[in-house]
Amino acid sequence: MPQDQSNSENKANPAVNKTDETAATMHPHDETPSASEPNSSTAQPPATPDPSSTTEQPSSKLIATKKSTLLWMFLVLIIGIIVIMWAWRIGPFNSSVQQTDNSYIRGQTTILSSQINGYVKDVLVKDFDEVKKGQPLMHIDATTYDQKVTQASSSVDQAKNSLANQSQIIAQRQADIVAAQAKVEQANAQYQLSLQQLSRYQQLGDSGAASKTEQDKIAADVKNNLALLKQAEANVLVAQQAFKTAQVAASGLKAQVNNAQAQLDQAETTKNYSTIVAPMDGQLGEVTPRIGQYVAAGSQLLYLIPKKTWLIANFKETQIANMHIGQPATFTVDALNHQQFKGHVERIAPAAGSEFSVIKADNATGNFTKVVQRIAVRIAIEPNQKGIERLRPGMSVVTSVDTKS
Repeated sequence: MPQDQSNSENKANPAVNKTDETAATMHPHDETPSASEPNSSTAQPPATPDPSSTTEQPSSKLIATKKSTLLWMFLVLIIGIIVIMWAWRIGPFNSSVQQTDNSYIRGQTTILSSQINGYVKDVLVKDFDEVKKGQPLMHIDATTYDQKVTQASSSVDQAKNSLANQSQIIAQRQADIVAAQAKVEQANAQYQLSLQQLSRYQQLGDSGAASKTEQDKIAADVKNNLALLKQAEANVLVAQQAFKTAQVAASGLKAQVNNAQAQLDQAETTKNYSTIVAPMDGQLGEVTPRIGQYVAAGSQLLYLIPKKTWLIANFKETQIANMHIGQPATFTVDALNHQQFKGHVERIAPAAGSEFSVIKADNATGNFTKVVQRIAVRIAIEPNQKGIERLRPGMSVVTSVDTKS
């Protein structure tokens, strides 16, 4: 009976038997019963976990992980939008500041050329030297031009001597006029005297005191003196004409003197061209001429860059709507570790840069592509800034203009 009761209990509890079998399979080293242990059939089965609770725990962890991922993605998206807005300078960060990196330092780069032909005699400067206005830079052989100066100087001396001789002739002609006028007065006096004598002899002849012969002689003297008077007056006219001729000749000689002097000045100026001097303060570029090199008139010899510089910023046409002269500007120089300088808008170009090109685009052909045009803006650099002396024409800069000021 007890055995039958045990069998019936085992049949009634199949889960217990199954648990025992599973436990025996998982722990084979526990199968050997101890003398002190009760019968395995009476041992309590281990607690079996709830399948529903083990399924809910991984699901909650997965949901939390997804929420964290979405949050990080959202934060990255927000940061990206902020960076883009800052990079493009759109509201609400700094919409009034217009910026472009299409800008460069500019200066009045002067090309020094030779005005005469000749061989380089001496080069007095080196590459990138600082020079002052009027400083000699190089010499061209001036032997030929020295000879021309000497020849022109001789021509000037000769013309001046001729003019001096002509001045003496003019003085002589003036003296001739005076002498001729004196003879006119003398002849006129003789003529007047003979007229008086004739009148007196005619009165004496009427009274019978003078003979007819004496009257005829006095009448002949009157005619002779009249002829002498007319001749003296003619001599005055001749002397005056000679004086005018001498004056005309003197004017011609003066013109010759002026012409010779002009040739001398030109020869001296040409000779002075043999010395190339700095037209202003500045710094030289590369010095390429060499001693003995032949240079022709107009050939480029040296580049001179003055100290004064400014800025040309090529803004898009959509950036200059609120831009006007006088607005403050700042720019950073790439070559100077992005050092910042200050300036202000000085001028704005009257047309887009494309209007100044040699070959302009023809948009009437049918192949039209709209391209944003660039407007050049000249920025004056404020003086007395630290490092301003290091600015060089051609340097790339990033320019910003505050269009609200």
